[in-house]
Amino acid sequence: MITALDAQPQEWMEGKESLFHTVAACHFKSLEHLEHWVHTLVPRNRNGEFVKWSGGRRKADTRDQFIENCFKYAGEIDFQVNCVSTSEGEMSWFAWAFYMQNRELVTQRMDARGRTCLVFKISSAKDLQFPVLRAGYLIWYHHVIRYLAEVQKITGKLISDNFANDQEGPGEAKALGVTFVNFLLAQSKSELLVSLPVTERYKSCDRLPDYFCGWVNSVRSKTATALQDQKLSELESQSTKFLENVIFATNLNVVDEHGNDVTAAVKAAVAAGSANSGMQPTREEPRAADAERYQ
Repeated sequence: MITALDAQPQEWMEGKESLFHTVAACHFKSLEHLEHWVHTLVPRNRNGEFVKWSGGRRKADTRDQFIENCFKYAGEIDFQVNCVSTSEGEMSWFAWAFYMQNRELVTQRMDARGRTCLVFKISSAKDLQFPVLRAGYLIWYHHVIRYLAEVQKITGKLISDNFANDQEGPGEAKALGVTFVNFLLAQSKSELLVSLPVTERYKSCDRLPDYFCGWVNSVRSKTATALQDQKLSELESQSTKFLENVIFATNLNVVDEHGNDVTAAVKAAVAAGSANSGMQPTREEPRAADAERYQ
């Protein structure tokens, strides 16, 4: 199996607690299977080139064309799609919980640009440092991969260019984002690891997840048209369902040394800017009706 991944928005949290991030994972039997469906579903421009969800002068038309293609071939589609969305407020809780559980291995410091960074001790000789909003995103992303592995039972090769802004070339700074995600996955005994595309053929793998995460994220973020929102609901309710669309959130429960549940007090302290957190989670209580809970 090969899984192609993409995300919207990419690579960083933006410090807006209501902003949604979405990862789309499309699962195929082989690279040839993936390419068949890219050619079948993804729109092209007048020059015959594939167009991305956010690209092109006629993106409103190409988005509607992709959605139309999904319905046209719905009875034939033989691959699966998982779309996992989380608000930044909830993403902060993933990062906060990770920080509190690993305080002996995580410290905070300011970088040369005056940004608060989390520093992770990878080994006795090596640290990885990321600005807080980048670290929070990477911690959340590794939890999404764990959800795919442990809940959806996904296996095989994962391809993602979601770390395209990682520094390229030789040296210590190469591909730090994906290195950190894979380090966390290895520590959790996950059998899935993320690979960066290195050939042009593999670099084209994100075309379908690009459309699915763009479509779902625009609906979650309430920037989609009414028709796009309606069509997503229709696609999810079809009998031959190939698309899973969930909200992913922490099921955080904090108990003190006396056995008392102090979750509400901790949330209030962290939301107010606890010195221990390094993050600013949402003040709202976690959702229940529209949430896929996983810890």
